[in-house]
Amino acid sequence: MKIVYSKKFEERYHTNPVENPDRARLAAEELKGREFVEPSPATLEDVLRVHSRGHIEMVRRRGMEKPALLAAGGASLAAELALAGEPAFALIRPPGHHASSDHAWGMCYFNNMAVAVRKIEEEAGKVLVIDIDLHYGDGTVSIFRWDDKVKTVNIGAIEMGFDYLNLDSAGYVDQVERAVDAHNFDLVAVSAGFDTYVKDWGGLLDLDDYREIGRIIREGAEEKGRGRRFAVLEGGYHPDLGLCVKNFVEGFE
Repeated sequence: MKIVYSKKFEERYHTNPVENPDRARLAAEELKGREFVEPSPATLEDVLRVHSRGHIEMVRRRGMEKPALLAAGGASLAAELALAGEPAFALIRPPGHHASSDHAWGMCYFNNMAVAVRKIEEEAGKVLVIDIDLHYGDGTVSIFRWDDKVKTVNIGAIEMGFDYLNLDSAGYVDQVERAVDAHNFDLVAVSAGFDTYVKDWGGLLDLDDYREIGRIIREGAEEKGRGRRFAVLEGGYHPDLGLCVKNFVEGFE
């Protein structure tokens, strides 16, 4: 399994202080010993498959074009590796799942997952996107809403009226398993947010839960998608983020 990473993800830029360079740096330290690969920035053509020119100009005016392009490029490299049969985790920032075609919020700029999936979609076949972030990935849902080849599932929002606050960790993990079992796919992609962590805002999942989630998705990919799978970092703001990522990767690889 390859880890898509660049030291440039450790650079500081103008954003909410919780989205800081340590999110990338500490997680990279926890993943030492695995094979790291350096991404290139996404091209304008890549981003235009997902976002309007007006949105790209807005990101440029905010001074975030460079880091946002690199994050999208990292996600795209992970997707291309997965398509070739090499599982990958894109340890990138800033996150992206709150970015729609012409709007973004929640510390997101370009939708990294959507840029990645659009780049490989023609060859990939049916793609299942599983979002395990605490927050609903509204941008990803809006981008793929009318796309028959891409199914997006936000865990904790699979059923109408689903009550996250009354869910225990076993119930959450069961929702992941149900999502994998319920859909046919040729490749699975994970918007891997870790703010569901017991010490983070979500207050729910422990480290073993993340390892189990990774295992469930890996086994589903091996059964249905010839093992083709990748994940991209979304949220997660506790200092233990690196441990959360490490445990997920241990199950996912």
